[in-house]
Amino acid sequence: MKQYLIQPPSASLEGIGYLDEYHTYSEYNYLRPGIASYIKRRHFEICLRLTLKYFHKVNVIDFGCADGYFIPSLARYFNNVVAVDISPNFIRIAHEIVDKTDIHNVDLICNEDLTIDEIATKLSGEQYHILFLLEVLEHIGDEPDSMYESKIDLLKQVSTLIDEDGIIVISVPKMVGITFLFQRVGLTIFRMKRERISLKDLIKASIFNDTSNIEKKWDGGHVGFNYKKLEKCIRNEFDILQKRNDLFQIIYVIGKRKVIH
Repeated sequence: MKQYLIQPPSASLEGIGYLDEYHTYSEYNYLRPGIASYIKRRHFEICLRLTLKYFHKVNVIDFGCADGYFIPSLARYFNNVVAVDISPNFIRIAHEIVDKTDIHNVDLICNEDLTIDEIATKLSGEQYHILFLLEVLEHIGDEPDSMYESKIDLLKQVSTLIDEDGIIVISVPKMVGITFLFQRVGLTIFRMKRERISLKDLIKASIFNDTSNIEKKWDGGHVGFNYKKLEKCIRNEFDILQKRNDLFQIIYVIGKRKVIH
């Protein structure tokens, strides 16, 4: 089976590291050898396959692009790409990747001090049909009590950046169900970064999909996020056009809900 995902070159900032001996977010999550990185980057391939029919036809936005791992793939298959991230350092690394791969159809935006309306102003003059929002929503929100409302609010805001018939491609981690249990075991085996969680809460989340207790401790990380609750909230505001269950992630393609007069 043909693989569409393009591995970007390594890039880093002098004097700035990410975690332990790893220089960048992408190096830690996607570029090191072994099954852990393979599993973590599978969602990129799935997202490309879900958007095959749009290849070489539309402009796209990668919102929350981190340090640019997905940029070379998007640049290969779509007309123009705008990659957005809140971290200035991530955007600087993404610039290095763009330069190393000699890409000319990518614009990079740091939205550290920009509102969605200000980003829209920067994008005026071009139409964008697809917005990729990958491994972002689980981190959105300031308070546990309003975490899902905050995520839907962001979806509503970024949906204004694409045309009326456009789509948003979302990937989020599965932090409930038996998959969550396997994930925790795998993170332990491979000695990867993980949030602390009690055995009781692990059993409740893994066997009963009950995250009520760990949601109270949610601080913008993965633990405490429940994709099933997010999906219910999405269905209230958007149309879910496609859905793919992968090993440790779930991918949605959603569209704006049409108003019937």
